[in-house]
Amino acid sequence: MKIRGMAHGTWLVTPEKFLDGKQVAALRRTMDARRRDGDRYDVRNAAIVETLLGTGLRVSELCVLVLGDLYLDTGSANVLVRRGKGGKSRLVAISAGLAAYLVGFSKWKASAGEPTSPTSPLFVSERGGKMHRSAVHRLWKAALKSAGLPLHHGVHATRHSYAVEVYRRTRDLRLTQRLLGHASPNTTQVYASLLDDDVRRGVEAIWAA
Repeated sequence: MKIRGMAHGTWLVTPEKFLDGKQVAALRRTMDARRRDGDRYDVRNAAIVETLLGTGLRVSELCVLVLGDLYLDTGSANVLVRRGKGGKSRLVAISAGLAAYLVGFSKWKASAGEPTSPTSPLFVSERGGKMHRSAVHRLWKAALKSAGLPLHHGVHATRHSYAVEVYRRTRDLRLTQRLLGHASPNTTQVYASLLDDDVRRGVEAIWAA
């Protein structure tokens, strides 16, 4: 998802690398409909997509989540990432809406007979263990197809989409950096550059009558 070739090895997140608000809404509606009408894997897949969009986690981080990594108290809900990039751990604050969704998903897991101890995988594979990244990539492409969205988006687009939305809502670069687990603010800066309204207004004013 990185575009190389610029000075000093910097990279860009261009608009085709993330989903816009309408696309995210369409995807969530589709996955919710499949969750309501489908089988257990549709329920799991919908929860995976919802979690990726609501946390900005890397796929590798999502796959190793266990139930004990969820802290879903009202008003202070977090997801603990134990094995982030570089072996670093971090707490990711999540919305009350996602917290309620994950509470419901946890209850569904119990009713479906899935293990629910603190060390049990949050998302269970077809073989009964933790999810593999390749499986998440496959279900993501299937989700895009179901929603009628462009298939060129990789699953990492959920992370870019999350970052864009967090920065759009908060204009807080340090917060965005912390939530994403970036070691350097220079990495996070690409999202600020992408959404710089002052630059956009300046461009629109060029040669304006």
